[in-house]
Formats: sequence, C-alpha cells, structure tokens
Amino acid sequence: MLEVASNPYKDPIIKFIGDIRVIDWKFPFLVQLAHALITIFILLIVLVLYLTVGIISQVSETFWDLIVGMGERISFSHPIESTAYVIATIIYFLLFLPFFILQLPIWFSGWMASKIGFKPFITLLLIAVTTGILYYYNPNIASDTYDKIIGFKSSVITEYSSKDSLDTEIKTDEVLPNNEQ
Repeated sequence: MLEVASNPYKDPIIKFIGDIRVIDWKFPFLVQLAHALITIFILLIVLVLYLTVGIISQVSETFWDLIVGMGERISFSHPIESTAYVIATIIYFLLFLPFFILQLPIWFSGWMASKIGFKPFITLLLIAVTTGILYYYNPNIASDTYDKIIGFKSSVITEYSSKDSLDTEIKTDEVLPNNEQ
C-alpha cells in the first residue's frame, strides 16, 4: 500500500497551540494578550491552509502515486491485464484532476518562485494584484489607456508626416571630412 503524503501544516499547528499554552499570564496582561492574539491569528491562517491546501495536496499526491503505480504495472503485464490497469489509471486520473486544479495556483506560484527567485516573483505578484484591483474598480482603464496610446501614435504620425517633413530629402552622397569618418 502506498504511503499518504504528510500534511505540511500539521507541525506548525501543533507548535502554535503549544506556544499559546505556555504563555505566562502576568498583570497587566497587555504583552501576553498581544502575543496570544497574534499567535491565534496565525494559527487560524495555518488551519485554513491545513484544511484546503494540505488535505488537497495529500489527496492529489495519493492519486498521483496510484497513477504512477498503475503505469508501472501496465508495462509489466499481459495485454488483457493491462486493459484493466489502463481503465483504473483513467479513473484515478479523473479523480486526481479536480484536486490538482484546486492546488494549481499554489503549485504554479511555488514553481515560478523557484525559477525566477522570490523577490522578482513577489514583485510580479504585486504588479498583477495592483493591475487586477485597478481593472476591477475601473474597468474602462484598459480602453482609456489604449485610446491614449492611439492618440499619441496619431499625433506622432501627424507631426512627422507633414508636408514639410515629406519634402525634405536626406542626402547620403555627402562626403564627411577626414576627422569624422
């Protein structure tokens, strides 16, 4: 039987719960209260990740291991048996696909950060989020920008394609002095 992938958020949850338990509550409680609230907030974030990303990644990893295992069995089996393995592989893949689609943005973010580096990835992410927010709150911004670009282009064409600029000839036959050649 295949091992189930471990949930990467299990250990941080245990650590944060332990941190909350060992808080030494002394009067006036302000520092301890701030510590507890921040730890609980981070714990809630990790719990959400545990339930969504962690469990989804466990399920998809398990189905992917089953698919790879079936692929190995197909190559070492008789044709009649391999047909059953192919059908099982298709079923496993169809069960794997929704979980992979759910974790695809996080997987792609990690892949992109590993390829280009963390700081450029954060920069690109902030640019994309800012662009999305701007477009969400002002959907005409794209067409307005396009109109400005077209207006600038037409003003440049008007400026440089006037009668004066078309009548001027560029002479290429001139000989430059010796020190400019």
